[in-house]
Order: sequence, then C-alpha cells, then structure tokens
Amino acid sequence: MRYQRQNPEGTIRVVFLHGSGGGPDTAFMNYFADQCVEFGAEVVRPDFPYWEKVRETGKPRPPNRMPVLVDAVEALLKDLQQDDKPLVLMGKSLGSRVMLRVANSFRAKGAIALGFPFHPPQKPENSRLEELSMSTAPGLILQGTRDPFSKPLMKKKDQGECITLPDNWSLHWLEGADHGFEATKAKSADTPIIWQQAAAAIKEFIQ
Repeated sequence: MRYQRQNPEGTIRVVFLHGSGGGPDTAFMNYFADQCVEFGAEVVRPDFPYWEKVRETGKPRPPNRMPVLVDAVEALLKDLQQDDKPLVLMGKSLGSRVMLRVANSFRAKGAIALGFPFHPPQKPENSRLEELSMSTAPGLILQGTRDPFSKPLMKKKDQGECITLPDNWSLHWLEGADHGFEATKAKSADTPIIWQQAAAAIKEFIQ
C-alpha cells in the first residue's frame, strides 16, 4: 500500500485516511496533516487501493468496497505498528468509516472523524450512527453545521433535541462549515478560521 510519511521522529503516530473523492493530497488533507506535524506527531497518509489506480491512470474511479479498504489498512498497520508507537487514527469522511473498523484491533489511543458521513444525502433515512460503536477508543467528531451528511442531526439540534452518541465520542460542531469545512462563497474569508478551529480541537484532543 503506497503511503507518505511526515516527521517519522514524532512520538505519536497519526494515520490519516482520505475521503472518497479527493485522495490524500488535497489542500484539506495537507493542511490537517501539517498541523499534526506542527504539534509533534508523525503523520502517515496512505492511498486506498482504488486511489493507487487513480494515481496511475489519472482517471477517476469509485472507492473499493469496504472490506477491501479495511484489509488494506489492516495490512499497513500491521507493518507500521511493529514498533508499538502510540497510534491515533484520523479519517476524512469515508476514511473515518474505515478507521472505525480497525481502531480496536490496533489499540488506537484515539479516533478523529473529520466530517463523518452520518446520513447519505440521497437517503437521509439511513443512519451510520451505529458504526461509531465499532471503536471503543476515545473519539472526536468535527462536523460542519452545513454538512449535507448531517442534516437530520442538525434538524434535531435546531429543535433542541439531544443527539446521543456512544459514551466514548464527543461531537464538535463547526459553525458555517460544509463537508469540506468550507464556508459559503459569501463568507469565504471564514474558511481559514474554521480550519484553525478544527486544528485547535484536534490538538487539544490528541495532547
């Protein structure tokens, strides 16, 4: 499995799994990886198998099925974690779903979801909330208030209803952010501020 590594001397290893459409080299992935390096973590960003094909051919491809993604990440972690370095898993959208399926097997110290896809926008009646129970590690979800994957949750929030997560998870709302933590075009100057807020929350959670 191809991967890129930053700051291998870091005392904590953050394995950062990309989302379905952007791969590991987007501005989003670069920013949050760099932020983790700044506070002393090693960061490893693998390519999912389908993204290796995208990189080779330059042509878009759909993500592999979940078992293929999980198998690939498990193989990577078996190799990396031979040194038993403290491990934090972090995932963008699809990457966060994969993260949940491997966190316990590799005794992750924490799990961070950046834009968890709670409800598919085309099928908001379908919930992935139960997937959070797959990981018993302390968990943090950073979620935009304009994220289409969290519309049913926002409706509950706006109505003053309680959003119940497994006890090991906390939810941090990013006001005005979409699924990529970006503000609207009219408020585009807010996007760097939102990203800084998210980075600060990650730093506080890990440290």
